[in-house]
Amino acid sequence: MTLHSVRKLRRGLMALVIALPALYVLFAGIAIWQDYHSTIRQAESDVRNIATTLSEHALRTFGETDIRLRAVISEIEGRGLTPTADHERALHQILAVALQDAPEVGGMGILSPDGWMRASASVYPMRPVNSRDREYYAYLSLHPERGMHISRSVQSRSSGKWSIPVARRLDNPDGSLRMIASFGVDMAYFDRVYRRLQLGESSRLLLVRRDGWVIMETPLTVEALNRNLAATQLFRSLQQAPTGVFQNERSIVDGSARVVGYASLPESQVIAVASVARDEILKPWVTHSLQIAGIGALSTLLLLGLLRSLWLRLDDLEATQEGLARRNQELDAARRRFQELVDGIDGVVWEATLPNFHFTYVSGNAEAITGHGAEQWVEDPHFWRDKLCTGPDGKQAEPALVIGGPGLFKPVEHHILAPDGREIWLRSNIMLADASVGRMHVRGVTIDITGQKESEQQLFQAIHVDSLTRLPNRHALVDSAGHALALAQHNQSIVAIVLIDIDNFNTLNDSLGHEPGDEVLVQVAQRLQGCLGPTDMLARMGGDEFAVVMEEVDRVALKVEHLAERINAAFKRKIPVEGRELYLTVSMGIALFPQDGLDYQALVRNADTALYRAKAAGRNGWQFFDHSMARQVEHRLDMETALRQAIEHEEFRLYYQPQLSLQDGGIVGAEALVRWERPGVGKVPTQEFIDLAEESGFIVALGNWVLRTACNQAVAWSRAGLNLRIAVNVSVVQLRQPDFVDQVRYALALSGLSSHRLELEITEGAFIADILGTLDKLHQIKAMGVELAVDDFGTGYSSLSYLKQMPVDRLKIDQSFVRDIPHNPNDCAIVRAILAMASNLNLQVIAEGVESEEQLEFLRAEGCQEIQGYFLSRPLSPENFSSRFVASGRAPGGRTVDGASASAGGTR
Repeated sequence: MTLHSVRKLRRGLMALVIALPALYVLFAGIAIWQDYHSTIRQAESDVRNIATTLSEHALRTFGETDIRLRAVISEIEGRGLTPTADHERALHQILAVALQDAPEVGGMGILSPDGWMRASASVYPMRPVNSRDREYYAYLSLHPERGMHISRSVQSRSSGKWSIPVARRLDNPDGSLRMIASFGVDMAYFDRVYRRLQLGESSRLLLVRRDGWVIMETPLTVEALNRNLAATQLFRSLQQAPTGVFQNERSIVDGSARVVGYASLPESQVIAVASVARDEILKPWVTHSLQIAGIGALSTLLLLGLLRSLWLRLDDLEATQEGLARRNQELDAARRRFQELVDGIDGVVWEATLPNFHFTYVSGNAEAITGHGAEQWVEDPHFWRDKLCTGPDGKQAEPALVIGGPGLFKPVEHHILAPDGREIWLRSNIMLADASVGRMHVRGVTIDITGQKESEQQLFQAIHVDSLTRLPNRHALVDSAGHALALAQHNQSIVAIVLIDIDNFNTLNDSLGHEPGDEVLVQVAQRLQGCLGPTDMLARMGGDEFAVVMEEVDRVALKVEHLAERINAAFKRKIPVEGRELYLTVSMGIALFPQDGLDYQALVRNADTALYRAKAAGRNGWQFFDHSMARQVEHRLDMETALRQAIEHEEFRLYYQPQLSLQDGGIVGAEALVRWERPGVGKVPTQEFIDLAEESGFIVALGNWVLRTACNQAVAWSRAGLNLRIAVNVSVVQLRQPDFVDQVRYALALSGLSSHRLELEITEGAFIADILGTLDKLHQIKAMGVELAVDDFGTGYSSLSYLKQMPVDRLKIDQSFVRDIPHNPNDCAIVRAILAMASNLNLQVIAEGVESEEQLEFLRAEGCQEIQGYFLSRPLSPENFSSRFVASGRAPGGRTVDGASASAGGTR
């Protein structure tokens, strides 16, 4: 097809695009318009027929009612009855008989000339009812003719039902009004009949008197019965024809456009009207019109889509003709670019024939990547086998070729030796080419992955080797242990996991520094390595913890014990570090597979439990795991969990032991002692939960709580008149916290306690790990005005150089020295020495654990300033302490503060 033909066809397509939718719109519009008029005409015919039917039904209904009414009047005249009390019974019977078999009649009554209803078909005897307000009474009382009168609708005063009264007048012989008889046609009767027609939700059926008043409407509304239509289009149309139809653009019924049909028979007093909303009539027309429009739109879209497809095909034809020459030029340029690209790629691009991998094409960069030129690849028919597939170790690396059609094979890695002696790692990605043109051949790209292999080796070292000791790390241990356990399960043999921990390494690391500590770890690793057998594996778990995996352990684990003995013996030799010679010990925990666990996690957990037992037993030894240890660990975990919840649940209580001045006999202070009442367990031994709190680190939160609570209690006592010094014990762990000084300052500010009334009791062990940091914090606290005391003096390191630097106010003699005085001369000598030293250093001394008068007198005689102990009082709750000591803070005359003599001291 020529270019001219293509353009001519395109113009024809454009004309079709315009003409076809326009024709469809024209014909569819005509059809919709005709359908509209047909729908309206049919609706007009329907409502006119319905109105005619209603008119006939109304004429028949009112006619039958009038027949009954005339029969009643005839019988009343024949019997000469009057609307009086004497004739009420007879009138009631006549009306009741007439009401039988009359479903359309809702009620019947007789009105006297003065407008009172004197008889009823439904009630006898009846109470007269004033009915002068009824429209039919007003009309008939003024019109002496004896014709039937259809009244406006009324609502029953007794039942509330609506009815249309049909009434006649009965006169006396002289022409005066004798009575009025009325039958009420039940409007519900009309409503039931009309509703059975099912004309639609918007339909309205009316009965209208010839004077314009509406007497019936379905659906019934009270507003309609008060409406007069004499001035509406209905009566204007009625003047032109007794039966007809018209359209009302704004109906007085609901304001909508309606199609109205009416009918009135000449002999009838009412006009029947039927109307339907034009929107409801037109719903099928709207639906049909939308269907036509939708079909037209869909057809137009399909046509446009088809024409657009043809248009695009023409574009393609035109573009194809114009592009053929241009593509030929581009192919030549692409060939040149391909060659340049292949030569510049970071890999050797090649093609070879099967089955011997004889290279037929090799890119020019082969020598830069492999050290062998492209000519050597092509000229040597065995280059693949001799150079690429044979590594320095002589092993072959043949690719697994599956001849099943074109596709990629699994990459082949080559470890070759370049002509210059370099070891090179290569990877060949190979693809089987289409073999339909002759011999089968493959294509591939060979790239240098030497750097990647070196990175993988470095990554493996980083993941599996400890950087400090060059031992396998935790990851490598998990892999090795998993392999050993799988093999042991298969062979039904025993495997041992030995955890090794350096005793007191943290103290050594803090004292020497981290670099000497690392040197110690390296030497420890070397000594441990020297203790192992050929199949044992040593790994560093982290920190100062190591682990050994032993395979093929004997049934009684003698092999493991011998290893533990060798390790123990190895550390009896000194370890030289930076000119020093250190002695180290290690603790070991041992767990055996399968009796102590079936997987790595369980074995390590149980070995760690045994290690904890070895440390608790004094360190420098080993322990095998047994199941009693697991129960102890469970108890410890339970205690730790409960301990962390105890403050939140308010399970801790503070008790206070008074401190007595031996100089004036007055209570000068109280030591705060924490107690734990655990729900469901009872009192927990103090030393047990304090030790656990220090090991777990919870002692920091507990100590801060004790400090704040004790300060608040001291302020409360002060308000009650008891001004005391409050003594609070401080843990070594607490003192090491960076914010310890801030916590003390916060407790004083929160409680409002004067700083000189707070005393912190610190043990001598607090100065061993960090003497400079501890002294700095103590000087800051002393600068606040807080007093400091050394607790349990004489039982710790008792370094006089530390004591000289410490800003302390008071020494507390430990109760172990007080217990046997004055009978034990050694304890007496120690107490005298402490008192003498304190006197020379201007320090106060308080003795704790005083339980007898002999002890008190000895301490008084030797110059001790204060005491506390059971002789004075047990620790008391805040309430008991207040009730006992708030009355008097002194004990004059050598008597205790509660009035008892000193010789009658308290008992345990």
